[in-house]
Amino acid sequence: MRHAALFVCSTVHLPAAERRHIDHLIAVAPRGADGRVEVGHPDLVIEPYAYGFFVHTCVVGCGGERPDISPEFWAILKAAFDRDASWVLFDRDEPTWSELPTFPDPDLPEEHQS
Repeated sequence: MRHAALFVCSTVHLPAAERRHIDHLIAVAPRGADGRVEVGHPDLVIEPYAYGFFVHTCVVGCGGERPDISPEFWAILKAAFDRDASWVLFDRDEPTWSELPTFPDPDLPEEHQS
């Protein structure tokens, strides 16, 4: 048995275009034979969640180049990995953290910008 840590982060800490891209990948993802949604990102392991999505930090530990994601996204994954977290939950209802930049989505009403 192993202990796995989880980081929880507001989705507004990711650039809006990047959030929309992941939401699109989830929306068009097929379901496997077991009913699981198979999100087709070329570099990241993404699992849908009712209020956002989980991203596995394994891409940081691979030792390769940074995948085609924003520096802000990479910094969050790296910080989680460096603290032994296996997953980051990006949750739209999670409060923002003052030490991370925020990226409001100009296409959404202000009440959905948390």
